[in-house]
Parts: sequence; structure tokens; C-alpha cells
Amino acid sequence: MDRRRAVITGLGPVSAIGCGRNAFWDALTSGRHGFGPITLCDASRSASQVAAEVKDFRLGTYVEHGDVLARRMPRPVQLALAAAILALHDAELDLSAVDPERLGLLVGTSVGNVGEMFEAHARWQATGAAPAHTAFYTFNHAAACLLSSFLDVRGPILTLTSGCNSGLDALGQALRDIEAGALDAALVVGTDCEVVAPVLATLNASGSLSTRWNAEPGRASRPFDLKRDGNVIGEGAGALLLESEEHAKARHARIYARFAGYRLCSAGSGREYSHDKPTLDLGPCVRALNGAIAEAGWTPDAVDLVNANGSSSVIYDRTEGQALGAVFGARLPEVRVHSQKSMLGQHGAGSSALQAIGACLAIRRGSAPPTINHEEPDPTCGPLRVLTEPETFHPKHVLVHSIGLGGFYYSVGAFEAVADPMQNMSGAFTVRWSKGMSGRFLPVEEFQKPLAPWSPRGAFGDPDAPR
Repeated sequence: MDRRRAVITGLGPVSAIGCGRNAFWDALTSGRHGFGPITLCDASRSASQVAAEVKDFRLGTYVEHGDVLARRMPRPVQLALAAAILALHDAELDLSAVDPERLGLLVGTSVGNVGEMFEAHARWQATGAAPAHTAFYTFNHAAACLLSSFLDVRGPILTLTSGCNSGLDALGQALRDIEAGALDAALVVGTDCEVVAPVLATLNASGSLSTRWNAEPGRASRPFDLKRDGNVIGEGAGALLLESEEHAKARHARIYARFAGYRLCSAGSGREYSHDKPTLDLGPCVRALNGAIAEAGWTPDAVDLVNANGSSSVIYDRTEGQALGAVFGARLPEVRVHSQKSMLGQHGAGSSALQAIGACLAIRRGSAPPTINHEEPDPTCGPLRVLTEPETFHPKHVLVHSIGLGGFYYSVGAFEAVADPMQNMSGAFTVRWSKGMSGRFLPVEEFQKPLAPWSPRGAFGDPDAPR
């Protein structure tokens, strides 16, 4: 059956290493981590003392009266709103030129606004009362509702909560809606803040978090390394604007990449949860990887970069490495693999959404980021070609892989370069925000300017063209 093809035209990262396309990519390719001592909650009783927090974040940087809105708005919702604005600006999209009923909004979140719930519970225990706004801000769908109101999105809005995969799964659902012709475009956001004391307690109890490197936060996340001892918690959001290819080309949009395939596979029957000795079943992971490759119309030989789950988990890094070996076979040592989580940690839906952003930027800018702290490869992960230095090349077929908590489900996205060289243009259009919107973007003057032109190395035959 013929499917409408979907492309990525806007990126909005809000992360511990930088906010906005350029700051995020510069830090990622430079190998700058975002880890430090936990400050967002009381971690005095936590065995793990390290987190990736978004530094100096202020909602007022992005929207008018943002500092006032932030007094009640849960932090994951704030991060989502900022990411959405960055993605729309990056897409150079005039909202008044888009049919609001054919623009969708999909939000992925793992733990949602759980911090707000714990605060409301503590207040209720102390006073017997809870704030009136608690009813709205404690449910996971709040971010989607607030963003749809702020941006006047009248199409379908949906929240997915499939653990750390949620950001990628929301993008996958948006792909299905565009393929089916139900939407022309979709704003997709993955957002989470897991730096909450009770969340820390539960993850510590499951043995999921790194504790060995508290005195050296920058060394704590060590994907596929022999000395890894667990994930590093954190926060962040990633937003992507997904459009049908026809819609994007009709408005002469800059295209980062085509979202060519997606697959989510579960482990099925007989799979029981174990926090420390789970069943190492490669089957669902291999099926997800092969399924996304097949849907994209590729073969495994075509894949030239894997943006790996690589969370520094003792168990799941090994599972992932062995699954990649099953997919690529003897070619595994040739396939470039990198993990953003070596610098960003594992923080729910924001992680997988930021992975998708990283894949799009790798394709667009003709390079791949390094994996830091990969010093002594773990042989049980297989002969992986883990990039430890940034590498300049032109990836055409990139896989993004995300593993859900407990190893019950595996999500894979396939992103490919768009052949049309004219799509390398950037900065050609002035941003025109719709009049009469309920909120305004800040700083207004800055957002009305075209984005700084850039293109991948080698664009238009110029090897020294800025990226």
C-alpha cells in the first residue's frame, strides 16, 4: 500500500548540554557532558549522587510571562513548551499558514508530572488540603493540553507513556498519522524530569543507577565500557516537527531527514520482570531493528550509523550489543555506533526524543558525535565500533534505538538523508508568527530573524561550506 512519506523539518533540544540546535550539537560533537551533583531535589539519602540537569533554565527565556507561568507549571511541561518553541522556530513555520485541524500534537513522557503528585501528597498530609490546580497539573496529559492551547493546535493531541521509549514512540505514532493522510504535520515532544527524590529512591532500589562515580560525575555514564555500573538520571526535552513530504516541499521547508521506518516490539509471553537478573532475550530487540530496516526499504548493509540506547546499564548495554551483532553479523565491526547518553544520561522520554534529534543533525551536518568514557570495551557487548572521537562523514541511513524499562519492549526509528540537494538550503525564510495567538515567543526580535545559514560539509560542491 502506498504511504505518504514524512520528513523532519524542525528540531528543538532542551538538554543538560545545551538548548537549541547549535548549542546542543556543538556540545555533543565536542564530547561535553552535562553531569554534576544533584540540585533539583534532596538527594542526601540517595546512593547515586549524579544527574544531568538543564542548567539555568528559565521559561521566561522562551515565552512572555514565562516566569509567572512557571510558578505552577510542572518542570516537565516547562521543558516541553520551551522545546516546542525551539522546534517551530527552527522549522521557520508560519502557524497561520497551517491548517490547525491538520496539525497534530503528540507528547511522550515516562514518569510525567510525578514530582507534582508527591508535592501535592506531602501538602495534603500536612494540611489536609491541596491546591485547586493540582487536578490538572498532576496528570500526564497536561503538557499536550497546555501546548495545544498555547499554539492553537486543533488537530488530535495524544500523550504516550511507554517509558524511556516514549519520545521515539510518539514520533512513530505521528509517522503513522501522516502516512495515513490524517495529518499534514505533527509537533512531537518527548519530555521528562526524573530528578525527583522518590524516583531516585525507586531506581536506587532496583540497582539501575551508577554509584561508583559520585566523586567524578563526568565519568559516571560509560556505555559499553567494562567499568560501567548503571544509568545516570536526568531531565530534558526534545521536540521535532514532522511533516508530510508534500507539505514540507510546498512551503519550501528545509528538510533534515526522512523518517523512513519505525518499529516497536515487545517480548511477549513468559517474560517476567527482574530488576537484577532479567531474561536476556535478544528476540524482540532484533525484531525491532530488522523491522525498522525493512519498513524503510533498506538492508542491514545500508546502515552506516547507530544512535544506540547505550545507557550504561550493565545488563542492557550487553543485550543491545549482542542484538546488533545478530542483525549485522560479520559486518558489526564496520558499523559506527555512538551513545548520546554518555553525555546526557538516561532521563525518560526526553532521552529518545533527543536521540532522534541527534540522528537528524548527524545526517544534516555530515558527522557523528563521540561516545565519552568508553575506555575499556566490554567484550560481552561484542566487537562494537563505538566512536570515541567525532567523525566527519555523510551518514545516509541512521538507526535510533531505545530500550524500555525491564526489557519488555524495544523501539527503533530509521532516518535517511533526502536526496534533493536543494534541501540543503537554510536561513532563506523569515519567521512569521501568527497574530492573535494566546502567547508570544521571546525574544521577539530574535525569533523574527532568519536562522543563521548553514549547510552540511560539501553542500553545493563547496568542501569548506559551513555546517
